[in-house]
Amino acid sequence: MILCYHKVDAKALSHWWVTADAFDRQMADLQAYEVVTLDDYDPANPDHVVITFDGIYANVAIFAGPILAKWGYPFELFVIGDWIGRDNTFDQHIEPPARFASLAELDSLVRCGGRVQWHTCSHGALAGLDPAQLAREVTPTAALRERFGDGHLRWFAYPHGEHDEAVRAAIEQRFDGAVSVVQGSAGDRYTLPRSEIDEDAGFSRSTVAVIVANYNYGRFLPEALDSVFRQTGRISEILVIDDASSDGSQEIMRRYEDRARLEFNERNLGIVDNFRKAVGLTTADYVVFLGADNRMRSDFVERAKSALDAHPEAAVAYTDMAIFGPRSPTLAQSVGAEPTAADDVFVWRFADPTAEALATLGERNFIHGSSMYRRADYDAAGGYADAGRPEDHDLFVRMLAGGRGAVRVAEPVLEYRQHSEEQANTRLAAQLEVVYQTRRADDLAAQQAAAGELVAALRGEYDALAQAQAQAAVGAGDLEWLRNREAMLQA
Repeated sequence: MILCYHKVDAKALSHWWVTADAFDRQMADLQAYEVVTLDDYDPANPDHVVITFDGIYANVAIFAGPILAKWGYPFELFVIGDWIGRDNTFDQHIEPPARFASLAELDSLVRCGGRVQWHTCSHGALAGLDPAQLAREVTPTAALRERFGDGHLRWFAYPHGEHDEAVRAAIEQRFDGAVSVVQGSAGDRYTLPRSEIDEDAGFSRSTVAVIVANYNYGRFLPEALDSVFRQTGRISEILVIDDASSDGSQEIMRRYEDRARLEFNERNLGIVDNFRKAVGLTTADYVVFLGADNRMRSDFVERAKSALDAHPEAAVAYTDMAIFGPRSPTLAQSVGAEPTAADDVFVWRFADPTAEALATLGERNFIHGSSMYRRADYDAAGGYADAGRPEDHDLFVRMLAGGRGAVRVAEPVLEYRQHSEEQANTRLAAQLEVVYQTRRADDLAAQQAAAGELVAALRGEYDALAQAQAQAAVGAGDLEWLRNREAMLQA
C-alpha cells in the first residue's frame, strides 16, 4: 500500500487536506504495518506501507514532519521544481491558497526522515510534449541533486497520474521507479499504484474497548470519562459499568448515555465477577480498564494500542504512571516515584519486561491493572479469577505463563489518583501499601543494624574507659555518661 498525501494542516479545507490530528491517528494505525521506502517496497507484502507527499507544501514541514519524526517513519517527498518556495496560483481556482515548501523547509523534512523525489518542473501534462520539453520536465535540476545528494531524486510521480509510452520511456532512463494514482499497476515498478488519503481514512488492524469501572466514585467519574473522550487514539467501544454504587453514581453516569454504553449492576458483584462481566459485554481486540477515580493522559490509548500493534508477540502493554492527589507524597516516597514541578504529582517508572523480570512476575508485579491487553490472550488464560491475590496480577501471570511477552510504554500516560484509605478495595493501592510497608520495614531494620553497630562501638569505648578508670586515667563522670548513652540506645 502506497499512501499519497498533499496537505496537512490545522484544518481540512478541502478533499486534499488532512488535519494534523487525523494524520497523527493514521500514523499511529501504521504501527501494525512495516513502513518502508520505495526502494524496499514489495507490492506483494500486505504489511508494507510507503508514505508519500505530492507538491510538498509548507504545511507538510510544519505539521506532518514532526509527527513523522515522532513515529520514526521514512517518507517520500515528490517536489515540483519550478514551484519550490512559491504559492499554488496554478490551482487556486479549485484549491485554497497554500505555499509550497522552501528549500530550507525541505531540508527540515529530510532531517525528519524524508527523501526528496521528482514530480516534474511544472506539474503540467506530459503526454504530447516534444522530446526537449519532456526532457526538461522529467529531469531534476543539477542544483537539487547537488543539494540533496545520493539517495534522493531516484523516484518519479506522474502529474495527475497520467503517462504514455514516450513518457514512460523517459522515466525509465532517469529513475529507479515511478508511482501513479490513476494508471497504476502493482506488478510494474514504473507504475506502482498509490491511494490518495483524506481526513476520514483509517488503517487500523485492531480495535480497542475502554471499560470504566465505578463503585462509589461518582465524584471523580466526570474526570475519568472526560479523559477517555479526549483520547487521540481510536476507541471502538466505551463501557461504563457501575457495581451497585450507593453514592448516586448512576445519575452522573446517565449524563453520558449518548457517548458511552452504560451498565448498572443490580447487586454488587465484587471486582472479579464485575470485571468478567464487563469484558464479556465488549468485543474489541484490545481491552483496558480505567478506575473511575483515575484518568488517562490524552495519548494513553494511542500509545498503548500502538505498542501492541507493533509487538504481536506481546499479550499486554503496560505504562508508567503519574501519581497525584492528597496522599500521593506518602505513596510516592514508598515506591521511589520521581517528583515533578507540580505539587503532589509524581512519576512512577516501572521495570522493562526483560526475561529476568518476567520470570519473577509472580512474586514481583510491575504490570498495573490499567494495562491494555489482547482479548485473545485474556480468553486463552481463562479471564479474571478469584485466586487469592490481586485479580489483575493473577491474570497477567497466567497470560504470560505460556511464553507470551509484554511491552512497556515508557511514558506516564496513566494518572493514578491517591485520595483516601478507601482505595484499599482497588488492588493497585493494596500493592502500593505492601511496597510501602516492606520498604518501611527494610528501613527500620537498617536503622536497628546501625544502632547495634553504634552500641557495640560505645561498649568498646566503655570497656576501654573502665580499664583506664581502673588505672586512674579518667574520672567517674565520663564512665557514667557512657553507661547512660548505651542504655538510651538499647531502649
